[in-house]
Amino acid sequence: MKLSMRPLLAVLVVSVGGLLMATSAQAGCGIAPPVSKSPTLKPNLWLPTTPATPALRSAYYRSGADGRFVLTNDEGGWPGEPAIVGMWRFQLAGFTGLPPGAPAGTVVDDGYAQWHSDGTEIQNSGVHAPNTSNFCLGVWKQIGPLTYQLKHLPLAWDPTANGGSGSPANAIELSETVHLIDGNHMTGTFTLKVYVWTSMSSLNAASAAPVATITGNVTATRVTIDSGVPGT
Repeated sequence: MKLSMRPLLAVLVVSVGGLLMATSAQAGCGIAPPVSKSPTLKPNLWLPTTPATPALRSAYYRSGADGRFVLTNDEGGWPGEPAIVGMWRFQLAGFTGLPPGAPAGTVVDDGYAQWHSDGTEIQNSGVHAPNTSNFCLGVWKQIGPLTYQLKHLPLAWDPTANGGSGSPANAIELSETVHLIDGNHMTGTFTLKVYVWTSMSSLNAASAAPVATITGNVTATRVTIDSGVPGT
């Protein structure tokens, strides 16, 4: 059986409301002067409406972010820390469950991943050919201070099946738990499970148990506007 190991500003908006009052008998703006012998209006009555209570959102300032305020996860409750959101150069190194002959530390995947503020993730796998599907999708959530969990579900393709017409390859589930060492580096662990589809005509049912399980380590470095191609 051929196994496919397919893996992985906030903008602070301030609404300013202006109240423009004018009368046909007066030039300029503001309230008309009081009529003679009428009591003078106190300043706090000139604009009697009560301002709306401002809505606050949790954010922090991250140095090097071009003066941006970055939203934090309200649900997680750990504000003021470097965000996972952004682009990363990652590598997965396997240590258990590898194919026979593969040494510990074998690179299972290596490429680029983007973690989005809406809890989704996309990955461009550098060790898989495009015709086997080298882009895949995931979702993530914060589970602790500087700690995040990713569920990644690649859809692989076998271009050699069915006499060269191709068909879906093995179903894969990739789980990661990663921790930010600082704003630009992360490390963690992964588990990659490989299943087989019970029917090649539908992607609605996979084998109840995985046919292979690989575990290992995740490392990643943030990609910034100043990053170059690795090794250059």
